[in-house]
Amino acid sequence: MEDDGGERSSFVVGLIENRAKEVGMAAFDLRSASLHLSQYIETSSSYQNTNTLLRFYDPCVIIVPPNKLAADGMVGVSELVDRCYSTVRKVVFARGCFDDTKGAVLIQNLAAEEPLALGLDTYYKQHYLSLAAAAATIKWCLHPELFFCFITL
Repeated sequence: MEDDGGERSSFVVGLIENRAKEVGMAAFDLRSASLHLSQYIETSSSYQNTNTLLRFYDPCVIIVPPNKLAADGMVGVSELVDRCYSTVRKVVFARGCFDDTKGAVLIQNLAAEEPLALGLDTYYKQHYLSLAAAAATIKWCLHPELFFCFITL
């Protein structure tokens, strides 16, 4: 959680997955106000792709939906966070907070003077999980004090 200069990480990461083992990730850098979106198929039962990205971003907060049993022996993103990132603040949001339509609207409203220039209408169809993760992540970043009751360590 600290870089070489001794500063704490400034990334807030939202994670969500579907039954097809696809993972959507949104990583928001609080220092630069930049948002990084990823959506991919998790091919490893240990969620190695997700673990690699989490190590890269080294988040100070991870936002996930409530635990659910993963199919085929997969650990699930929330269990991965519990097992491998126990020192990172974990925020559990209701699944309804991971709304891809709201994520697209938030990005359009916050990111561009010309929202249509973002091309989210095309992106939306293929990357709905990353937009859902963005909705929860941006919502928390705008008002973290409202969600204090959801924080667990």
